[in-house]
Amino acid sequence: MTGRTHLAVGAAAAMLAAEPGAGLTGLAVAAAGGAVGAVLPDLDVRDTAHPWRERLTRAGAAALLAGAVTFDAVNGGALAREAAAIGAGRLAAGAVGLVALACAARLSTHRSFSHSLMALAAFAATTYLACPPLAPYVALGFATHLILDALTYRGLRLFWPASQTFSARLCKTGGIVDACCLVAALVGAAALIWQALP
Repeated sequence: MTGRTHLAVGAAAAMLAAEPGAGLTGLAVAAAGGAVGAVLPDLDVRDTAHPWRERLTRAGAAALLAGAVTFDAVNGGALAREAAAIGAGRLAAGAVGLVALACAARLSTHRSFSHSLMALAAFAATTYLACPPLAPYVALGFATHLILDALTYRGLRLFWPASQTFSARLCKTGGIVDACCLVAALVGAAALIWQALP
Protein backbone atom coordinates (compact mmCIF):
# COMPACT_ATOMS: atom_id res chain seq x y z
CA MET A 1 0.00 0.00 0.00
CA THR A 2 1.08 3.58 -0.50
CA GLY A 3 2.50 5.65 2.35
CA ARG A 4 -0.44 8.03 2.43
CA THR A 5 -2.85 5.10 2.81
CA HIS A 6 -0.78 3.63 5.63
CA LEU A 7 -0.70 7.00 7.41
CA ALA A 8 -4.45 7.62 7.03
CA VAL A 9 -5.51 4.11 8.04
CA GLY A 10 -3.13 4.05 11.03
CA ALA A 11 -4.38 7.41 12.28
CA ALA A 12 -8.05 6.54 11.75
CA ALA A 13 -7.74 3.14 13.45
CA ALA A 14 -6.03 4.72 16.47
CA MET A 15 -8.70 7.43 16.68
CA LEU A 16 -11.38 4.75 16.60
CA ALA A 17 -9.59 2.92 19.43
CA ALA A 18 -9.36 6.05 21.61
CA GLU A 19 -11.47 6.05 24.72
CA PRO A 20 -15.05 7.23 24.27
CA GLY A 21 -15.20 10.87 25.23
CA ALA A 22 -11.46 11.38 24.65
CA GLY A 23 -12.26 14.72 23.06
CA LEU A 24 -10.23 16.49 20.42
CA THR A 25 -7.04 16.28 22.47
CA GLY A 26 -7.36 12.53 22.92
CA LEU A 27 -8.14 12.08 19.24
CA ALA A 28 -5.14 14.19 18.26
CA VAL A 29 -2.81 12.10 20.43
CA ALA A 30 -4.32 8.87 19.11
CA ALA A 31 -4.07 10.01 15.49
CA ALA A 32 -0.44 11.05 15.95
CA GLY A 33 0.53 7.76 17.57
CA GLY A 34 -1.30 5.75 14.92
CA ALA A 35 0.25 7.74 12.08
CA VAL A 36 3.77 7.40 13.46
CA GLY A 37 3.29 3.67 14.01
CA ALA A 38 1.91 3.27 10.51
CA VAL A 39 4.93 4.84 8.81
CA LEU A 40 7.64 3.17 10.94
CA PRO A 41 7.72 -0.11 8.95
CA ASP A 42 8.57 1.75 5.75
CA LEU A 43 11.74 3.23 7.18
CA ASP A 44 13.33 0.43 5.15
CA VAL A 45 12.25 2.10 1.88
CA ARG A 46 15.32 3.67 0.29
CA ASP A 47 15.05 3.22 -3.47
CA THR A 48 11.62 4.20 -4.69
CA ALA A 49 10.24 5.62 -7.90
CA HIS A 50 8.61 8.43 -5.92
CA PRO A 51 10.99 9.40 -3.06
CA TRP A 52 9.17 12.68 -2.40
CA ARG A 53 5.99 10.74 -1.54
CA GLU A 54 7.84 8.81 1.16
CA ARG A 55 9.30 12.04 2.52
CA LEU A 56 5.87 13.67 2.56
CA THR A 57 4.37 10.70 4.39
CA ARG A 58 7.08 10.79 7.05
CA ALA A 59 6.79 14.57 7.31
CA GLY A 60 3.01 14.21 7.69
CA ALA A 61 3.42 11.77 10.57
CA ALA A 62 6.00 14.04 12.22
CA ALA A 63 3.69 17.05 11.78
CA LEU A 64 0.78 15.15 13.33
CA LEU A 65 2.97 14.23 16.30
CA ALA A 66 4.23 17.79 16.76
CA GLY A 67 0.69 19.11 16.43
CA ALA A 68 -0.68 16.61 18.94
CA VAL A 69 2.04 17.42 21.49
CA THR A 70 1.37 21.14 21.05
CA PHE A 71 -2.40 20.66 21.25
CA ASP A 72 -1.96 18.52 24.37
CA ALA A 73 0.30 21.14 25.98
CA VAL A 74 -2.27 23.87 25.34
CA ASN A 75 -5.04 21.71 26.81
CA GLY A 76 -3.55 20.52 30.07
CA GLY A 77 -0.26 18.85 29.15
CA ALA A 78 -1.11 15.24 30.04
CA LEU A 79 1.72 13.91 27.86
CA ALA A 80 4.29 16.20 29.49
CA ARG A 81 3.10 15.20 32.96
CA GLU A 82 3.35 11.52 32.01
CA ALA A 83 6.89 12.02 30.67
CA ALA A 84 7.91 13.79 33.87
CA ALA A 85 6.38 11.05 35.99
CA ILE A 86 8.29 8.19 34.35
CA GLY A 87 11.69 9.76 35.00
CA ALA A 88 14.65 10.75 32.88
CA GLY A 89 16.32 7.33 32.93
CA ARG A 90 13.37 5.46 31.52
CA LEU A 91 12.67 8.23 29.04
CA ALA A 92 16.29 8.12 27.83
CA ALA A 93 16.22 4.31 27.55
CA GLY A 94 13.07 4.51 25.46
CA ALA A 95 14.51 7.22 23.22
CA VAL A 96 17.77 5.30 22.68
CA GLY A 97 15.77 2.15 21.95
CA LEU A 98 13.61 3.94 19.40
CA VAL A 99 16.65 5.39 17.63
CA ALA A 100 18.35 1.97 17.56
CA LEU A 101 15.22 0.32 16.16
CA ALA A 102 14.78 3.05 13.56
CA CYS A 103 18.39 2.49 12.43
CA ALA A 104 17.85 -1.28 12.27
CA ALA A 105 14.66 -0.76 10.25
CA ARG A 106 16.41 1.65 7.91
CA LEU A 107 19.18 -0.86 7.23
CA SER A 108 16.89 -3.86 6.72
CA THR A 109 15.69 -5.23 3.42
CA HIS A 110 12.22 -3.99 2.44
CA ARG A 111 9.39 -5.94 4.08
CA SER A 112 11.71 -8.00 6.29
CA PHE A 113 12.65 -6.99 9.86
CA SER A 114 10.71 -3.74 9.90
CA HIS A 115 7.57 -5.56 8.68
CA SER A 116 7.66 -8.27 11.34
CA LEU A 117 5.87 -9.02 14.58
CA MET A 118 9.24 -8.73 16.32
CA ALA A 119 9.60 -5.13 15.14
CA LEU A 120 6.01 -4.38 16.17
CA ALA A 121 6.66 -5.65 19.70
CA ALA A 122 10.01 -3.85 19.94
CA PHE A 123 8.68 -0.48 18.76
CA ALA A 124 5.66 -0.78 21.07
CA ALA A 125 7.87 -1.63 24.07
CA THR A 126 10.34 1.19 23.51
CA THR A 127 7.53 3.67 22.89
CA TYR A 128 6.00 2.54 26.18
CA LEU A 129 9.29 3.30 27.93
CA ALA A 130 9.46 6.78 26.43
CA CYS A 131 5.77 7.76 26.38
CA PRO A 132 3.26 5.20 27.70
CA PRO A 133 0.09 6.96 26.42
CA LEU A 134 1.34 6.78 22.82
CA ALA A 135 2.40 3.12 22.89
CA PRO A 136 -0.96 1.45 22.16
CA TYR A 137 -1.63 3.82 19.29
CA VAL A 138 1.84 3.33 17.81
CA ALA A 139 1.35 -0.44 18.08
CA LEU A 140 -2.07 -0.24 16.43
CA GLY A 141 -0.78 1.94 13.59
CA PHE A 142 2.13 -0.45 13.07
CA ALA A 143 -0.29 -3.41 13.02
CA THR A 144 -2.48 -1.75 10.39
CA HIS A 145 0.59 -1.35 8.19
CA LEU A 146 1.39 -5.06 8.45
CA ILE A 147 -2.22 -6.02 7.71
CA LEU A 148 -2.46 -3.77 4.66
CA ASP A 149 0.86 -4.95 3.24
CA ALA A 150 -0.15 -8.59 3.80
CA LEU A 151 -3.07 -7.98 1.42
CA THR A 152 -0.73 -7.16 -1.47
CA TYR A 153 0.91 -9.53 -3.92
CA ARG A 154 4.41 -8.99 -2.58
CA GLY A 155 3.70 -9.93 1.02
CA LEU A 156 5.99 -9.56 4.03
CA ARG A 157 8.20 -11.57 6.37
CA LEU A 158 5.87 -11.46 9.36
CA PHE A 159 7.89 -13.93 11.43
CA TRP A 160 11.32 -12.51 10.59
CA PRO A 161 14.06 -13.86 10.76
CA ALA A 162 12.19 -16.79 9.19
CA SER A 163 12.31 -16.39 5.41
CA GLN A 164 8.69 -17.30 4.69
CA THR A 165 6.58 -14.46 3.32
CA PHE A 166 2.88 -13.96 3.89
CA SER A 167 0.65 -12.55 1.19
CA ALA A 168 -3.11 -12.68 0.65
CA ARG A 169 -2.47 -11.62 -2.98
CA LEU A 170 -5.68 -9.58 -3.06
CA CYS A 171 -4.51 -6.23 -4.37
CA LYS A 172 -1.60 -4.15 -5.55
CA THR A 173 0.00 -1.05 -4.13
CA GLY A 174 -1.59 2.04 -5.66
CA GLY A 175 -4.59 0.11 -6.97
CA ILE A 176 -8.32 0.45 -6.34
CA VAL A 177 -8.26 -1.29 -2.94
CA ASP A 178 -5.48 1.05 -1.84
CA ALA A 179 -7.53 4.08 -2.90
CA CYS A 180 -10.67 2.74 -1.20
CA CYS A 181 -8.79 2.20 2.07
CA LEU A 182 -7.46 5.75 1.89
CA VAL A 183 -10.90 7.28 1.30
CA ALA A 184 -12.54 5.14 4.01
CA ALA A 185 -9.87 6.16 6.53
CA LEU A 186 -10.22 9.85 5.73
CA VAL A 187 -14.02 9.73 5.95
CA GLY A 188 -13.84 7.77 9.21
CA ALA A 189 -11.34 10.19 10.76
CA ALA A 190 -13.46 13.17 9.71
CA ALA A 191 -16.56 11.59 11.26
CA LEU A 192 -14.74 10.97 14.55
CA ILE A 193 -13.52 14.56 14.66
CA TRP A 194 -17.01 15.83 13.88
CA GLN A 195 -18.46 13.79 16.77
CA ALA A 196 -15.82 15.16 19.16
CA LEU A 197 -16.50 18.81 18.33
CA PRO A 198 -18.17 20.71 21.18
